[in-house]
Order: sequence, then structure tokens, then C-alpha cells
Amino acid sequence: MTTFHNQLIAHYKFEDAAKIGKDSSGNGHDGTASGEKSPSISEVNGRWAVTFTGGSNGTSYLELPSNLLQDVSDNTGVTVAVWVHLGKGSNVWERIFDFGNGEKGPYLFLTRQMRGTLYAGDDLVVDPGRGFASGEWMHIALSVAGSQGGTRSSAGPVVYVNGEMVADGSISQTSSGNYAKLRRWFDSFVDPVNYSRNYIGRSQYAADVDFAGSLSDFRIYQAALSMDEVIEVMCESLTDEEIVKLAGDKYLSAPARIITKDISLPVDLLGGKVNVQWSSSQPEVLSANGEIQSLSSAQGVRLNALLTKGGSTSNKSFDVSVVPEHLPPYTVTIHGDQRVADISEVMYGLFYEDINNAADGGIYAELVQNRSFESFAFDTYSHDSGECGCSTGRNRDPLYAWSGDTDKMIVQQTDGLNNYFNVEDPEVNAYYVTVQAGATIRNRGFSDSNQHCAMSIKKGEAYDFTVWAKAVSAGTITIQLQDGNGDAISDSVALQVEGGNTWRKYGNPNSNVTLTGTETALGQLALTFDGDISIDMVSLIPQDVWGANPKEQGISASAHANYTGNPNYRLRKDLVQALVDLHPKFLRFPGGCISEGSFIWDNVYDWKDSVGPVELRKENYNVWGYMMTMGLGYMEYFQLAEDLNAAPVPVMACGVLCQARSDYAHPAGGALREYYIRNFTDLIDFALSTDIEHNEWAAIRSSMGHPEPFDLRYLGVGNENWGTEFFANFEVFKTSIDGYMKRNYPDHELHIISTVGAQADDDAYQQGWKFLSGNLTGSAQVAFADGKEVIEETVTWYENQDNYMDTIADEHYYRSNDYLLNNVDRYNYYERAYHEDGSMDWKETSKVFVGEYASTDKNTLAGAVAEAAIMTGFENNADVVRLAAYAPLFNKVLTDGTYRWTPDCIWFDDETVWYTPNYYVQQLFAKYVGDQVLSTSFSTYSKGQPIELIPRGGIEIATGQADIVVKRITVTSNQDGRVLFTEDFREQTALNEAWNRIPGSAGYTLETGKGLILKAQASGLNGVYLLNDEWTNYKVEVEIQRIAGEDGFTIGMGLTDISPEKKDVIEYAIGYGGNATGVKVYKQGVEGYTLGDYSSSSAAGNLRAANYEPLENDTNYTITVNYGGDTGGNLICSYTDGHTTSRILDYKLEAYNRDVFHSVTRDAQHVYVKLVNADGVDKATQIRLQDLNIASVARMITLSGDEELLHVPNVNQKNDEKIVPQEQVIHLQEDSVVLQLPAHSVNVLVMNVQK
Repeated sequence: MTTFHNQLIAHYKFEDAAKIGKDSSGNGHDGTASGEKSPSISEVNGRWAVTFTGGSNGTSYLELPSNLLQDVSDNTGVTVAVWVHLGKGSNVWERIFDFGNGEKGPYLFLTRQMRGTLYAGDDLVVDPGRGFASGEWMHIALSVAGSQGGTRSSAGPVVYVNGEMVADGSISQTSSGNYAKLRRWFDSFVDPVNYSRNYIGRSQYAADVDFAGSLSDFRIYQAALSMDEVIEVMCESLTDEEIVKLAGDKYLSAPARIITKDISLPVDLLGGKVNVQWSSSQPEVLSANGEIQSLSSAQGVRLNALLTKGGSTSNKSFDVSVVPEHLPPYTVTIHGDQRVADISEVMYGLFYEDINNAADGGIYAELVQNRSFESFAFDTYSHDSGECGCSTGRNRDPLYAWSGDTDKMIVQQTDGLNNYFNVEDPEVNAYYVTVQAGATIRNRGFSDSNQHCAMSIKKGEAYDFTVWAKAVSAGTITIQLQDGNGDAISDSVALQVEGGNTWRKYGNPNSNVTLTGTETALGQLALTFDGDISIDMVSLIPQDVWGANPKEQGISASAHANYTGNPNYRLRKDLVQALVDLHPKFLRFPGGCISEGSFIWDNVYDWKDSVGPVELRKENYNVWGYMMTMGLGYMEYFQLAEDLNAAPVPVMACGVLCQARSDYAHPAGGALREYYIRNFTDLIDFALSTDIEHNEWAAIRSSMGHPEPFDLRYLGVGNENWGTEFFANFEVFKTSIDGYMKRNYPDHELHIISTVGAQADDDAYQQGWKFLSGNLTGSAQVAFADGKEVIEETVTWYENQDNYMDTIADEHYYRSNDYLLNNVDRYNYYERAYHEDGSMDWKETSKVFVGEYASTDKNTLAGAVAEAAIMTGFENNADVVRLAAYAPLFNKVLTDGTYRWTPDCIWFDDETVWYTPNYYVQQLFAKYVGDQVLSTSFSTYSKGQPIELIPRGGIEIATGQADIVVKRITVTSNQDGRVLFTEDFREQTALNEAWNRIPGSAGYTLETGKGLILKAQASGLNGVYLLNDEWTNYKVEVEIQRIAGEDGFTIGMGLTDISPEKKDVIEYAIGYGGNATGVKVYKQGVEGYTLGDYSSSSAAGNLRAANYEPLENDTNYTITVNYGGDTGGNLICSYTDGHTTSRILDYKLEAYNRDVFHSVTRDAQHVYVKLVNADGVDKATQIRLQDLNIASVARMITLSGDEELLHVPNVNQKNDEKIVPQEQVIHLQEDSVVLQLPAHSVNVLVMNVQK
């Protein structure tokens, strides 16, 4: 037995329901099943496992002994290995395990996203940077190697999934800071108390919810296991048959469907545990070792892989087309005379949220941190605030970020600027300091906990200093910039402060107080006092900011006017330029979660606190963990949008606190709700009113240098909200806003943006669309809070309008690459409404703002490619997708390991900015987009034969948990009216030989005079199918009846493969589960909408929860499915009992194109062809033009990179961007060109239209 087996600390097999936490290692480390819903043992997908229900912290978990890790040390290392079956999660911070001693640490944990964290004063994180599939078993191992007293050159954490390394957190000795942190972490094991609270399924943090899912074969080793050892552990709990199956399912990659060059075929898997023997159906074309032989034309070949371990074998077959290099395997034909849709004028834009220090210390150019001495955190900022969301005040830290002679800084609360300006709110600018004579105080800028100097000072650059000051007797403040050693890096200025003890502002606009850098360095501001002087609002801002120089190349027309009109409009130039270069058409602000407020009503982002002089702005706390000065406020956001030539899209709270954190709190009612409604109508005035003389908010806008109104055409009501409390308030808010617009701005079009929760495909999303579409029924009792008391109201739905489809629904999804690549057709299945003449009914048609989306990869090339793929879906469904924005926008890189939300579009620090592959994808799509979408067709090869990729295939008839009788079926061609197939089962004694039984079916019977009888079965579908790849654009009509049971009927169309792992079909599922009707879309065995932690969806489309209509037993129904329609591009489904007709589902029908995701748009000058190759092989793709007059010279921009960079997190680094766009000239010949699309690439072909 190998050494590591002897280092087993605990082994929880989870096979004994009577002893859930039994330790099988022999070490006696039994665990205790705990929580309100104690975990239970059962068989889950073929494995004995313990299942945790999830829920609030402490609901369902296992507690392990307090001495569990007492022998772990820097010399041993530690490994936790477990089989994981993810359930329906609710939070990325759910813990698979968490060993430690409470929130203050130290601890070691692993989340459901396989993010491992080691903490002992500092975080050491190992993060795969991507999501993982739910509903299937994965073997996970977190192995942490010790430094062995500093003798190992490399040590640290590594995460393995199914034996493959997915995240390497190893630290080399040369990384002295992190290496030392690792050693300190291992040192924390010396005191056993540090690891006395050890949980499976529960976090040390009370705010984190428990794990939802199942675990099996949980092991802890007093050793850092290698990859080979992890594989050995994984295989120990598997039979040879299971190992072979795992190897075939997870490790054996299918060869490319089209082969043009020799390929490498693996001969073993799982570190040699499974042998692979290949054979070829045509070795004279493609040999068994992947070599192409003599070839003059395309040929179909079947490659077979025989997997063997011991006596267990498994065969995997792959049909490939071997194509000569002179034939392009893929062809995109662009039909210039066929317009699919108009592109929204605001298609691509920006979502700005103050997250990752994006504002203060970021795009807002102020260099002084805590300039106002108002730094604070809320006294109660948790669930303790209760249902009313009431604040218990602010805990102040006035000297935060200040250093030097802080003992000579006297904090004052009386006779401050609030008194000077007659401010009534006691929380506005309430604090200042009196600095005693002889003191020198310093501010390092927006530094992190390491307290390094953070003010970026450049030699020869000027910096404007301002301060509010007063003194009883005249005195002097000497101002200078210094480096971290206190040496001067600027000139010094002596500022004379008048006596008389009256507040006065020194510096702009009254006089210039300017420092000029003498060195380029990260510095700090030093103030030396001659005399006792009181100060507030200490500010240092570079002169070289956005808009300062009207002659600067590339600056927008409004930038300098906004700069001069608003003395607070001071933005960091390089970060604004990064936004300009994204070519945005809208700017959504200020959030996100910060707009809603969390826990308490005082935390709501109130736009009125963010306009006017900065001295009068009420600072707030940011849910992402820091204070907001509100220096970057609504006025500045509107001005920034104007400078970007982008439509402003403000998003405000609709009287519902952030439900992800505060779902227990009642929504705002009574006077509190009226206040938030007034916030919306006052903002409309602030943006649109021209009555400067009589309108308070227009006057404030004008006083800030902008008498002209802003171009407000979109307004977000709520963010990531859901459920009854949101629906109730949304109706009130929208009615009030609509009425206000009608009364005051009747000729101005304002689009309301609604919200459907925080996740794609979860319950909140489905119910949100059900509400918007007018499908809630009756009324609801809702408890509201006005900040003082709870108010009960009966809410009756839709009293003011029938539905809210006139709004634009804000959808958010951060998802795995797998999800994005499988959901490019997401919006094909959204409700579209038409007038009788066939034109689009825009009021009733679904309209979507993809307000936040991203791959969960951590800014990898693979993630950027997946995002580009789904963006082609946005463009091809531009009649539904009206706006889209990647999120988050900014990430400031800190030095102290503070948690950052990643991925992010733009990365920066105090000195510079750099761009991610995701940024370049956004740039390419926004820069190269037309105003019309053009139709395309696509052809390729299948089994060696050329084939046009169009919807095609056979049919399926089935049921689930119901007994049904099928009486007759007819399949008719839409193209020429021919009957392709018909059968009256009532007249048959045997089925037509074209029919086959669905795998796993219980079977059927035929009864003369009655028909084909399909009985209910517990799981899966019972039914028959018919394959025919020649069928395209046809109509299926089925006469059918339910006899008993809760399910209904399933009619499949476009069936090309019935095997579960490769199933390709669209199913019209009527009454499935007894409560749903919709379309299920299978693509190579995958239902894309079911992927992801939070998905509860079982059908495609936004109205999947709104289509159900009850079925009656013993009633004849005629089901009609038109697979193509008049144009071949529609899927139209309905059924009738002869008296009433069901809701008609009318969707866009396309064959799913995985080969080359693409979209084509045009404007008057150009045609833009976007081509995304998400596979690991280069693809020669021919572009053919029809009915287009295009110049022969074009250009192509490509974003790609070497294979080894594909999954590297944060692959683009400061001063080292490895993934950047490359441009080349392309020459067309006779309206055609063959393009070489590199593996894992995003490509844009830009062609010039000739008049």
C-alpha cells in the first residue's frame, strides 16, 4: 500500500443511514449530523451519499471532531477529497467543507465553485475561475502542499476535478510574500483551538448559507496528494466498469467532427489506468492512429475507441468527415436582400457599478481618501436590522486613512461645514478635525490594508489642492507630496489660513494651490501645520483629467463643457478613454446591488444625496465593503454618459431592499414608498425639465453647469428583484411614473426597464416573466413597512394595465462557458407578438436588456470566446435583445489579497489600466455592428457528404406519468403539401416498421378501434420515434387522448438522435409534471436552460411558467406542430379539443450551429461578419455573398491565442497583454473568400459596401 494511504485522517463513506457521520478510517473521527434539517443518507445517481438541504447557516450540516486536524503541519500538508453532486444552490459561497475557528479564522474551506481559501490573517486563494455542472457526480480534491520548513521550492494549494488539475495555487519561494503567508497558515495548526470548528456543508460565516447537494466518499489526508495519487483515490471507490465509463464520459474527448489534418488519438486515459484501442471504418482514408491517407474527395469515417480496464470494456464511436484541404469544410452564405431584424440603436453599452473600488480611488480622480473625515460603517448592517430595515446609526472612524501625528488631530462635531451650510441632516458632513500646531499629517490615498502609498504622481504633472479651513488665529499649512520614505516628490506650497474662525475654501475656484511632481512615484500628501487649524474636505486632484484639454485628440464635444461647468466632474482620463474605446451606446448606473440598498433603508442609493456641491452630499456605505463619498454621483454619471455619446440608464430602488441579502425585509409602503416614487419623478425632472426658474431639480442641474436637459429615454425600476413584494411595488411605481410622464412630458418616450431576478432560468426569473406577461391571477396579501410600522395590504394584480410586456426586462446571468455555448439560441424561444398584417407588435413582444452577463471563467480566452458566441445570439435575435452589457466593468487590483468580484472587463491600479480578452470581445462587437441583421445560411459536411444546416429530422410521440392513447398521426410537407407520413393507429394490428421504441420505454400496445396505448412510467419517456433526416419544413398533426395520470403528451420534431447522451430533438411537452407546457430543446443530449447552479427550468423560453392549461381525461385533443411554417423558420405549437384552442407557441426555428457561431449586420457603409470558433481546431470557412455589392478588399480582426493560454485566469496582466486583437487585409474574389479561423477565436470581417 502506498504511503499516502497510511496518512488517512478520516474517511466518511456515507453508506450507513443509522450512523451518518461514521468514520471508516479507524481513527474514530465520527461526525455529527446537525441542523434543523439534518442531512440524510440515500442513493443518489448510483452512489451512496449524504444529502444537504441547504438553507440559512446551520440548517443542514455535519460537525466533525475538534481534534480532526491536530497532526497537520507544514511538513505533512493536507488533502480533502470527495465526490460532489451539486444541488440547486443559492449562493456561490456555499461551503463543501469549512475547517477553522469562526469568522476571524484561521480556516480552510472549499466552495461549491471549487474555490479554495486558506486564511490566517491573509487569504491564499486557489480558484478554477469557472462554474461546474450540477446534477452529476464529480470527484474533487483540494491538496495543499507544505513548505517543509521552507525547503520546498514550491508549495501551496491545488484543486483537482475528476483527476485533472483545474486550479494551481502553488507558490514559489521567490514569491516571498505569499510563500511567507503559506508558512504562517501552516503555523496556525500548532494551536489545536484554531481548527476546532470543523464542518461539512456549513460555513464559519453566519451570513453564508449552507451547502445544497450531495457528497460521497469524503476523505481527509495528512498529506499533499499528487495528481496520480488523487486519481488513485478517485478510482478506489469505483468498479472497473465505472472507471471505464468515467474515462469514456469525462476524459475521452471526441475528435473534431470534420478532420482536415492528421490528429492525435489517445492510447490511454486516467494516468494509464484505462487503455484505448482505436479502429477506423476506412483505414485507407483515415488510419487508426489518426493519419489521413490518400484523399481526393470528402469521405465519411467512423472511428471506434475500445476502452479497457481489467475485464471491463466500453466502446465509443465517432462519425467524422475527412475533408481534403482544398475544400473549405464550412460555408456561410450571406443573403444581402433578406433582413432579419433591426439592431437597436442602444444595442451595446456599459454597466457601471461601484464595485471593486471603481469610483473612489478609481475613475473619480480624487486622490485623498476620507477627505471629509466622515468614514463610517453602519452600526447594524446585517439580518439583525429585522423586517423593518431600520438603522441603528453610523459608527464613525474620522481618522481612517490618515497617518502621521494623528494624536494631534482633534475630531470635532460642532460648528462644522454642516452648520456653515445650514444642513439639517445630522449625518451630512458632521465631522472635521482641528490639527494642532507643529503636526504633520499624511494621507497615502486609496491604499489597501498594506498601507502602501497609492497616489500616482508623475514628474512634471500638476495637482490641484483644495481644503476648507478655519483658525482662531492666522496660520499656515505647508503642503507637499512625498514618497513612502517621506522624501519630497513635489514642490511645497505654504497656504496661509486666515484668522477669525470662519470656514473658507482655499484653492479652486477662489485661488490656485498647485503642486507639481518632481518624480514619478506612488506617493502621499503631507500637511504640516503652523498654528492650530481646523480642516475639512481635503482634496488633491490631477489637472490632467478627462475633458480638461479641449484640444485633446479623441475627446467628445461635450467633455470640456462638462469639465468647466461642473467643478466636481473630474475623472481619471485613462479609465474614461477605456470606456470611450468600447464604443458604448448606453451607460447603466449606479448599480447593481448598491442601487437597492442592503439590510437597512438608509443604505439605499438616494440619487439626491449625490448631486449638488460635494460638501453637501451624504456619504453612504457600499455593500462591497467600503464607504462611498458620492463624489461620483448622478450628475457626473449623466455627464459621463453624454461624453460617451451614450444614453443614460439610471437604475433605482423601487422600495425593495436587495433581496439576495435582505429578502426577509418588508418592501416599502406608505410614506416610505411615496418617497421612493417621488425619487423617480424628481429624477425625471432633474434630467428632462427645462423650467430652470420654477423646477427645483432643473435648477440644481443648471447650477452644476448643465442648463440643457439630458437625453433620458430609459429608466430602471428595481434591480434583481423578484416575488410578490416586488410585483406589488412595481405596479404602483410604474403607474405613478407613467402618469407623471403623461402629465408633464407627454411627447417624450421613456422606456421602463423591469427586472426578473438575479439568475437566468431560476424560479424568480420564471415567475418574473409570468408577472410581466399578465399571467398572475387573483390577489395577494402583502406586508409593507414604512420605516416605523408594518402595513398589511391586499394587492389585486393588473388593476392599471393588463400586463407589463411594454417594459424591457433586465436579465442577469454569470454562467459557465458550457452554459453560454449551449444557450446561443436562448432568445429564439422568447415570446414574439404580431399584428394581423404580420408586422411585429412591439408593445406585446418580449424585450430584453441583458443588463449583466459574463462567463464565470476568470478573464480567460475561453471565457471571452464563449461570451462572443452568445453575443452572436443577441444580434441574431435583435428583435428581442435591445440592450446588453458585460459586468462588472472595473476591477482595481489591490496588494493585500482583499476579495474582488471577478471576472471584470477592465483591470487597473493606481498607475495604469489594462484590458482583458473579454474587453476586446466587447469592443469588437460594439465597434463593428450595423443597424440591420442579415440572413445567412450555413453548409458543412456530415458523414462525408455536403449538407445544409437546416432544421430537419424525424418525429417522436411519448408520455411520462400518464396513460395516453394515440389515435392517428399525419406529417405534411409545408413546401408542396405532400403527405410525408400518415398512420391511423386505430386501424393497425402492428406498428409501421419505421417506428422504434424510445430507449428506456415501458412499451406500448395496439388496440384496434382505439389506437396506440402508451402507459405511464415513473421516469423518462415512454413512446415511439421515427427517424428521417430528409424531412424538413413539415407539419405534424396528432389526434390523442389522455386516459389517466398527471402528465400530458410529448410530440418531438427534428429528431436526429434519440440516445440520451446525444439526443437531438425539439419536444412540444403538454401538461408535463401536471403543471407545465412548453418546448424542450435537446442539443447533443443537453438542455441548455437546465445548466448552472440556480436553474430550475425544464423548458425553453421566457414564458415557460405561463403556458400551462389543464388537460381533461377522456377528451380528444388534436395537437398541431408546424416545424417550419411559411418560411421554414418558425416553430408553431398548439392543441385544441374542438371547442377551445390552447395558447399558441410561436418561436424562431433554426438548426443549432456549433461549428461556427456567427452573425451578420450591415449599415450603409459596411457589412460586418462575426465568426466565433469555440473549438480547438482551426477552421477554413468560406464566405459567400448574395445580393451584395462589396469591394474586393476587406479586413479581418481576430482575437485568439496559443492553446496553453486558453484557460489561464487573468491571462492579460499589467504591461503584459498576451491576448489582443490582430488585424489583416482580406481579398475577396467573385463575391467569395475563404477565411482561416484559428482555434478558440473571435473574428470580425469588415467589408465595404460599394454604392
